[in-house]
Amino acid sequence: MVAKNSISAVLVSTDLEASRGFYEDKVGLKLSPGTIKNHLLFDCGNGTTLLIYGRGSGNKADHTQVRFWSTDVDTDVAELVDRGIEFEEYDMEAFKTINHVVTSPGIGRSAWFKDPDGNTIALFQPE
Repeated sequence: MVAKNSISAVLVSTDLEASRGFYEDKVGLKLSPGTIKNHLLFDCGNGTTLLIYGRGSGNKADHTQVRFWSTDVDTDVAELVDRGIEFEEYDMEAFKTINHVVTSPGIGRSAWFKDPDGNTIALFQPE
């Protein structure tokens, strides 16, 4: 049954080498031995994966494409900042970053950054 199958987040990249360096060196993911030609497969927590495949032109979207679930978003943000990740900053009436993190009452805490292809990646700690 499909509902019981594992899933993988999928992103596109116009430069797989830049993506590999970013996700290995800055995010800290490990490349899976299951990686195939023109793809990068990274092993993540609890048996999940992030798949990135090469495409000649970008597939830009202005929404979050991948969410990493966190139990301590402040610690995760600090680790990624130490690795050179730059976080998105927001300053709107009900949506403002403080130390790179937006707190949404009743929902949780989130921080966003972009990969080399402009894909939006989130860290999310639910309430």
